[in-house]
Amino acid sequence: MTEVQAYAFGRGDTQAPIMLSGLDRLAEKLGRRMRALIEPIAGVRPHVAVQDTRVIEFGAWSADVPAFCSLSLYRMLPLKGQMMLCLDAGMISTLVDCFYGGIGNRPLPTRGEFTPTEDRLIARLADSIAARLVDTWTDILPLDRSLILRESGIGYAAAAQPTDQMVLQRFTVSLTREQEWPIDILFPLSALRAVEALTGTSLPADDEHRDPVWQTRIARRMRDIRLPARTVLARPNLSISDLMQLKVGDVIPVTIGRSLPLIVGNRIVAHGSIGEQDGRAAFQIEKLAQETDQ
Repeated sequence: MTEVQAYAFGRGDTQAPIMLSGLDRLAEKLGRRMRALIEPIAGVRPHVAVQDTRVIEFGAWSADVPAFCSLSLYRMLPLKGQMMLCLDAGMISTLVDCFYGGIGNRPLPTRGEFTPTEDRLIARLADSIAARLVDTWTDILPLDRSLILRESGIGYAAAAQPTDQMVLQRFTVSLTREQEWPIDILFPLSALRAVEALTGTSLPADDEHRDPVWQTRIARRMRDIRLPARTVLARPNLSISDLMQLKVGDVIPVTIGRSLPLIVGNRIVAHGSIGEQDGRAAFQIEKLAQETDQ
């Protein structure tokens, strides 16, 4: 007999949005930045693995979340709904232990709230991760981040209904082979549907892949390049007959304008006036040229 399973139309895996590949690339960038955030706290270089972005019902996700954890809810305007950041309680306790000189092997007691020191670390780490997330989205869609609340259990944060579809970005953090904790970021699927065309496009190259030493050297060399600058005092008009009759001693009347152009190459970079400084002719810049100036 064939086993029959319930199916809700529009909620199957085949309905996964095309924006997931773009979100995977954003997650790769965010994962590298998470590593840089956690390393100075842990005192060792952590391993941060990025899992594939997927669509999951909020009820299915929350069923796997420990009853005691750190939940931070943010509003990410102009995205609709709330972004949820979930940090494992064991990871928080271990990072606090490492930060104060421990080796991260202190057992986690059974409890239902964080210590004041752990609360401070949660605020620092969660806000930093949210800020880096905003940075990774900058070239796609500028986001305005604001904290809504923090809680220490999934039951206290009514962020969504159990049947609501969420987009899950999961990162696994490990300091040793025996330790591994998840960091979950959830967006409402409906919020990302509105910007699917943006997240599905090609993303610009990550600035972290650029070589800062090479960029510094290029910038220094660029500052040493010299370009000829000139100005035009007047542009008198002569007829062909006058031009052909010119001879030594002729005087051509000209009118020097009040605002003269300073030209570098074939581009006007400023306007100013002619004067004298230390016995030499000089050009005083009075106004920088606009981009529309030719």
